[in-house]
Amino acid sequence: MTRPCRTTAGLIALAAAWLSLGVAASHAEEINLYSTREPQLVEPVIASFTAATGITVKLTYIADNLVKHMKAEGGSSPADVLMTIGLDKTSQFAANGLSQPTASALLDSAIPPQLRGTEWISLSVRPRVVVVRNDSPQGAIRYEDLADPRFRGQLCIRSPLHQNNVALIAAYLVHHGADATEAWLRGIKANLAHAPEGKDNDVIRQLAEGRCSIGLANTVALAQLRDGREGAEWTAWANGVKTVPTTFAGGGAHVNLTGAALAKHAPHRAAALTFLEFLVTPAAQKIYATAELEYPVAAGAESAPLVAAMGTFPSDTLAIDQIAASQTAAIALIKKVGFEK
Repeated sequence: MTRPCRTTAGLIALAAAWLSLGVAASHAEEINLYSTREPQLVEPVIASFTAATGITVKLTYIADNLVKHMKAEGGSSPADVLMTIGLDKTSQFAANGLSQPTASALLDSAIPPQLRGTEWISLSVRPRVVVVRNDSPQGAIRYEDLADPRFRGQLCIRSPLHQNNVALIAAYLVHHGADATEAWLRGIKANLAHAPEGKDNDVIRQLAEGRCSIGLANTVALAQLRDGREGAEWTAWANGVKTVPTTFAGGGAHVNLTGAALAKHAPHRAAALTFLEFLVTPAAQKIYATAELEYPVAAGAESAPLVAAMGTFPSDTLAIDQIAASQTAAIALIKKVGFEK
């Protein structure tokens, strides 16, 4: 995860100063949080926020389309904060006029510039990296290398039309342009061990079983399998593979994210901004990122042991908004090369 050039002590001091002001100004307010992130993943950090500030948070879990839900409510929406998963969904808030600027010195200090926009912030990230078996000699690799003929017939990947892969391909498109991206996709297609299938979990299993020798997966999938939530067999497969440092040529690792924004018509804007600022303090970051075994975005925040064990993946400096804006073009290229045929 990229760490901004500032000291942990400095960020903690900023958070402490903010907390002292936030508690004094809270007046037992309540804010409304709309989240597509499951309640059990959000409730621990909400409880910590309320304990620190006296501000209560009413959580509304929206399993389906949050953008559609907000459009239906319009200007009468009671939502103060919007929280979701994926750079595609996070960027849709501003694109649909559902959010407002999140100007804050603390947010700017805590979050790397490529992981925040004018109207949204990242709260945690999930690097998308190369995974190999434990006995593989494969070392650090570039995304560009995945099209190298030396991997012919050896690559496992889930559907390229899944958002995780669309986002990566969109990032490649911004870095290298349409012609180079098309050639890269054709090279990857030629290197497949079999047609894309399943989820990242299945890529990990296929690697462990020897059906391929190199794969692509989000770190969160590997960490969650290793923690035993899917059963002993999946844990064994996950423990049989490892991540390797993965970057763009001259850049960092591609990451997807969970994000948040201030709702356009937030009735309690000041308290809602206080909540967002709290979420990027080191203590809150540890709680929030650990819940789903993701990497925190703020300097000084600890990763869960299972996450830290996978290594560090400095995030690419490419702005998330640029990646999001290139997804439609990425999908068109995926279909043009007939990736799944």
